[in-house]
Amino acid sequence: MESSLDLFHIMKTMRPMRRLKPDDVPDDLLEEVLDAAVCAPNSLNSQPYNFIVVRDKVTKSLFGEKYDQAMRQRFAKYVPESGDNSALARNFRTAMAFGKHLPDVPVLLFVCGERDWPLAVADEARIGLAPPSYGSVFPCVQNILLGCRAKGLGASLTTMHQVFEAELIDLLRMPDSHGIVAVIPIGYPKGNFGPVTRKPSSAITFLEQWG
Repeated sequence: MESSLDLFHIMKTMRPMRRLKPDDVPDDLLEEVLDAAVCAPNSLNSQPYNFIVVRDKVTKSLFGEKYDQAMRQRFAKYVPESGDNSALARNFRTAMAFGKHLPDVPVLLFVCGERDWPLAVADEARIGLAPPSYGSVFPCVQNILLGCRAKGLGASLTTMHQVFEAELIDLLRMPDSHGIVAVIPIGYPKGNFGPVTRKPSSAITFLEQWG
């Protein structure tokens, strides 16, 4: 029987938590999560990532405003009818309203990755800034989400920052050597963790070749 801290139990009950309490997240607890995050596999143990922990209300408000604008520009046409009370509709409304709540989230964690051209991009095509090394950073991101869940913290992975990343890089005074891979709002959840509903792996797994 799975215990509450069994890894498989944590993975099966780790849902995005967008409704977060304004209660402070202690520094030592966040540090414990980040210490576990840096243990994730990465290329040649280069650890090409850095974290920016943002608690400042002004910065969170600016991020929330830009996030809200980006969500409305891209997803307003998909907003469900007011009478639609399905789980999908409720989740969609929560996601759409998230930007307005971001100023009150205790922590915005910016996960930054060192820029590194993918091997598939030929030398002559390497113009401008390279993207961050996603393959070496996302395992670290997943460890953050798992670590938060294990410690009773709510978190959710967001990438809408891509729409206004240049402004964020200036705001956070980041060097050109790094880009933002993910932004993770962290706090104590207002809701409860529970089993997630997903397709079984057998429904999406092929043997030897596609189909």
